[in-house]
Amino acid sequence: MATTHARQQIQPMLTGEKAARYPAGGRRFDLIVAVLSLWILAGLYLDGSAHHHIPDLIETFFTPWHAVLYSGFAASAGLLLMTQWHNVSKGYRWTHSLPKGYMTSLLGSVIFLFSGGADFLWHTAFGFEVGLEALVSPSHLALAVGGVLMISGPLRATLHRSSQQEVKGWHELLPAVLSLLGVLSVLTFFNGDFAIITYPNFMAIRPSGSDTFFYDTHALASVLIPSALLMGVILFALRHWTLPPGSLTFLIVGNSLLMSWFHLKEVYQYPQILIAVVLAGLAADVLYRLLKPSTVHAQALRLFAFAVPAMLFALFFVILITTAGIWWSVHLWTGAVFLAGVVGLLLSFLTHPSDDSGSSAS
Repeated sequence: MATTHARQQIQPMLTGEKAARYPAGGRRFDLIVAVLSLWILAGLYLDGSAHHHIPDLIETFFTPWHAVLYSGFAASAGLLLMTQWHNVSKGYRWTHSLPKGYMTSLLGSVIFLFSGGADFLWHTAFGFEVGLEALVSPSHLALAVGGVLMISGPLRATLHRSSQQEVKGWHELLPAVLSLLGVLSVLTFFNGDFAIITYPNFMAIRPSGSDTFFYDTHALASVLIPSALLMGVILFALRHWTLPPGSLTFLIVGNSLLMSWFHLKEVYQYPQILIAVVLAGLAADVLYRLLKPSTVHAQALRLFAFAVPAMLFALFFVILITTAGIWWSVHLWTGAVFLAGVVGLLLSFLTHPSDDSGSSAS
């Protein structure tokens, strides 16, 4: 009797403690979410490829590529909802019913759901987007916001875990690296018309007319914007973790392959540019191991941040020049390579600001 009475008194207290904290997540849950996020990413790039290559054949919202995209969303959102329901039934408060980092993913799924409905209404009212329209359509941008919040869940969860213990190696960081690839690939997808690596034909074939000013400025922007997106993601990761071997190659090559799939029509005539991407990824990993850039080694970090985008675009131009030729002058392409490095360097001061002693502040 006494034992039963004590249990009845202790149980409410335990329930109250549980309601105030978050359930444990862990690498297995992170990995499942990350894999489901790749499903969403595949649907996004399938849809983008269809809009890019066969826009005249898209006459309905209900397409096979939309089916892949929204089924990936349903699987991811379903996992979050089932996990939330299970934890609420165990006594967790509903606002604390998912592992840390994933309530924001649940919010993202709500945004994605309503944005999908808005996208259907948008297409019904205004028709289907063509070309650049598809990348700046308000309903598509809202889907992108919801999607990024969903697929970045493993990233936030790993950040929380690394604030309590050391997290390193592929075993611990694989979900975060997959999540980084997802975030980077959504960003590059919606800036796809400003990515010179996916438009090698634009460099190899001189535009008609004598005045190429606007072509030049667009091509230069197509070097600088990808440099900013790539180095922003990489430097964010370096601020928090020691990345496992091969992770930079995985990010650079993985994202470039997705973008090449998106722009297959332009890339398939110049497949040699993928050699430049692979070499740049391997060189970035080697440089990372040699320099060990971090908040402690500030000067090494600055050099790394400059070198990675500069190497990527230097290799792109050199390989294209030696195999197909380009119409840009040496002044333009060498200057573009240097400015790509400057973009990475300046971003490093934002992600790793220097203190007065010359080392980077944590």
